[in-house]
Amino acid sequence: MPSFRRWGKSKFQKNPESSFKLLAAVLVITLYLIIKEFQHPTIRSKAGTTGARIQYVGWNSSHKADADKADKVREAMKYTFWKYRDRAWGYDDVLPVSGEGSNSRNGWGAFIVDSSTTLAVMGLWDELSLCVEHIVKIDFTSAQDLVDPFETTIRYLGALVSLVDLKDAGVIPDNVVGAEARNTILQQAVTLANSLGPAYDTPTGMPWPRVNFNSSQGVGDPPSVYAEQPEKQVYKNPFIGPARTGSSILETRTLTRLTGNSIYVTNSTKAWAPLVWSRWVSPWKGMVDAPIDIITGKPVARQRHWDGGHDSYYEYLLKMTIMSPPSDPYVKDYRTRFLDAAYSLRSHLASRSAPAPDHTTQHLFIGRQDQKWYQNRQGHLACFAPGTILLGAKYLEQPYLQTFAQALLEGCHHTYTSTPSKMGPETWSWIPKFGFDTPVYEPQSDRQVQEWKKYGFWASDPQYKGRPEYVESVFYAWRITGEQRYREWAWEAFQGMERHCKAPYGYAQLTDVFHPLLAEWAENEEGRWIDMQESFWAAETLKYLWLTFADVSLANLDRWVFSTEGHLFRMIR
Repeated sequence: MPSFRRWGKSKFQKNPESSFKLLAAVLVITLYLIIKEFQHPTIRSKAGTTGARIQYVGWNSSHKADADKADKVREAMKYTFWKYRDRAWGYDDVLPVSGEGSNSRNGWGAFIVDSSTTLAVMGLWDELSLCVEHIVKIDFTSAQDLVDPFETTIRYLGALVSLVDLKDAGVIPDNVVGAEARNTILQQAVTLANSLGPAYDTPTGMPWPRVNFNSSQGVGDPPSVYAEQPEKQVYKNPFIGPARTGSSILETRTLTRLTGNSIYVTNSTKAWAPLVWSRWVSPWKGMVDAPIDIITGKPVARQRHWDGGHDSYYEYLLKMTIMSPPSDPYVKDYRTRFLDAAYSLRSHLASRSAPAPDHTTQHLFIGRQDQKWYQNRQGHLACFAPGTILLGAKYLEQPYLQTFAQALLEGCHHTYTSTPSKMGPETWSWIPKFGFDTPVYEPQSDRQVQEWKKYGFWASDPQYKGRPEYVESVFYAWRITGEQRYREWAWEAFQGMERHCKAPYGYAQLTDVFHPLLAEWAENEEGRWIDMQESFWAAETLKYLWLTFADVSLANLDRWVFSTEGHLFRMIR
């Protein structure tokens, strides 16, 4: 009959002293591993998931690349690049009407650097190769003028670290950017970041408005700023807006990841700390009062909004929430601040337009608060908000914010589709439906009255400056909802740009979106166009338009985070 095995005495029983030594060693090792885990926690992703889940997943045949429209936008980018190449290579910009070169960003070739990531995602390798040849030779230790840390970070530094990320992700082939060129581009980013370092040398960590590269010192706004903006108030100490102090952390976080040097993200974290963890009480949760004294950190005024000067701080709160790994000790704070600010915008700054005599439809717009005054005026820059809030609504699972964001985007779309040019004005106003018997802004001219009667809003500044914010939000709406109408909106806008902005040497800005035709300027043909083409036209406007029509797998929102200048950073989480 079968027998059961009878175990004998264990070694522990045979040698108690050895048993206790072994148990003690096991306990010590276990305790050591537990302590190390708490000091440096291991982040374990769920099986099969990396990045985030943001993009719409129910794509079908109708959601594939619209090759014809994508090619049209790509041709516009090629036209933009080669006209600049022929007429202004090495300058910051080309003047699209006269064909002259212009330097407004320290003479390093802003267009070359800023447009490089658009060339990369479009696969324009010959053009990108020319850019790389220039980029590796730029001297970022000297500058023609005082350096603006904000503009330099978003246009130059952001593009440089994005190029490295695009190379490391396999987007850029080796024959365009090899290992040596990749390392040189990264070193250029390090050199530039180090040159910008003195900007953060303040008691609060908030950056100086300018940096003198010759003396390696931060300085206040130069007199030219006040000459261009005579309404700009003068305070005892230098001051700054939320966007300027709160919009470098994506770029520096990426640079720190690529180099292992924490100083870059540390500077940016300190720079926006007075906003994220403000000691000054604001009546609206999540919102900051500005501008802010960089010496004391105290608000010197009570302006609250998501428009120009404040905008990208709120954008970066969300995008740092998305980019950061769960081990980041501050990510919950960023998330909370963004959601509070988004709901404060919804409660306090968004207002519906009252029905007009010939336009009864009501539209949702974004105003501003200045002291106790609600200003019923929105700038084109604020049209970034629908896309950012939609991104946050999807990632943070906030369905009420998604509905709100789409309503805001419809308002921006209305300003575009109402005009003969199919482009929206730089700023506009409306009569709020609720709460304001006498609004701050009312139509002042016969033209404004007629525009209000016909469209429910009127242009306070009718220029179109090639800005990307509207098509940026349309891109996010398309990628997040999958609704075909957003591609149609993007195409309508692009057709307007192609028809009315294409100039002999690039794409000019429009003087008046309500009067885009040459025949309307017969006595002053040059007045129709503004002889200016900012680098964001190539870095953002054309990039977002092209990505709206390209294959949805390109620049997937589950894998990439876009900077406020449209540069792509990998979501390393």
